[in-house]
Parts: sequence; C-alpha cells; structure tokens
Amino acid sequence: MNTSRSHEQMSAELDGLAEVPSDVLASWVSDRGRCQWEATFDERPEWTGEGDADRGLAAQICAGCLARAECLELELRIGGAQTVGVWGALNEEDRRALHEVWSCRRRTGRDLMPSGEWS
Repeated sequence: MNTSRSHEQMSAELDGLAEVPSDVLASWVSDRGRCQWEATFDERPEWTGEGDADRGLAAQICAGCLARAECLELELRIGGAQTVGVWGALNEEDRRALHEVWSCRRRTGRDLMPSGEWS
C-alpha cells in the first residue's frame, strides 16, 4: 500500500463521501462499524498493549467491516495528518500518506494523473 498510485485510487474511492456531513459519518460508523459491534455485542478482542500486535488485530477486525470507507473518511477529516491507531483498516503510516493525497484532492477538486501531473 505504499505506492502513490494506490493512495490516489483510495482517495478517489472516498470522493463519494465528500459531501456527507461528519456527524452522519460518525453515526454510520458507530451503528455499522464492526469494531463497535464486536466491542458491544461480541467477545472483546484480546488487546496486548503492544503496538504492532494490536494494530494487526485492529486491521483484522476492520477487514470485514461494512463501514470501512466511512470510518476512513471520518478519520481523515478529524485526525488528519496526526492520526493514530487503525482506522478504515489502515495503520498510521499508510493513513498519513493517504491523507496527503486525499487533502490535495479535496482542496483542488482535481485528480492527479498517472504521470504525476494535475489534470
């Protein structure tokens, strides 16, 4: 996931959520988020307190989530470049790289072409 092309693709996939208010996204994530469901109704995951292991467990939980895109969009808005933890099945490093591309798309409303130039 460390290529700028995949970050561009992920940002483009989130474009459909650009006009959804943050409070609506938060409601969707809390209602449909697999992490919320498991923590409330299922057995709680066994967190180790170790960063890499806990991030791996969180990413596994996110993998089958119905609100993954909404969660990622919300965290990019709220956490921004200072984001921590796993949100939308991405760790901090990948989300920070994605945030740079995502924020450029939102500011300019333009796509980055495969050549690296703005359209």
